[in-house]
Amino acid sequence: MSSPEQPGSNPQDWQSPYSPPPTYPYGDGQYPYAEGQYGYEQPQPAQPYGGYYGPPYGYAPQPQGPKTHAIVALVISCILAVSCYVSLGGIAGAILSGIALGKADTQPQQARTLLKWTWISIGANVVLLMLGIGAAIVYYANGGR
Repeated sequence: MSSPEQPGSNPQDWQSPYSPPPTYPYGDGQYPYAEGQYGYEQPQPAQPYGGYYGPPYGYAPQPQGPKTHAIVALVISCILAVSCYVSLGGIAGAILSGIALGKADTQPQQARTLLKWTWISIGANVVLLMLGIGAAIVYYANGGR
């Protein structure tokens, strides 16, 4: 009667005959000191997004569309609307940005146009405020009563 074959001192002998062949860190069993010039491996091309490791954790960044822009414009317009000085531009901006927020998903191009007019109305009112402050400074600097 013959005894089953015992593994030898070589670790390669310890593997099952059904296990996959060993893998080498640098491809086909060659090590980098045997490749390339001056004993190192040539650089490999970069992996595409996600590459070897897969996609990153969490959510992918969403593009900044007209909806985010409309929310920002609405918040700023509401703050300006309750102020004493830029209230007209703030009210007009709040109305326009509210309409743009409603159209951001269905009609993004029209929402962008409304948002452009929102910022124009706010900007025009701020410019008028600055001109009024400048006129008041000039009036009082010249001793106006």
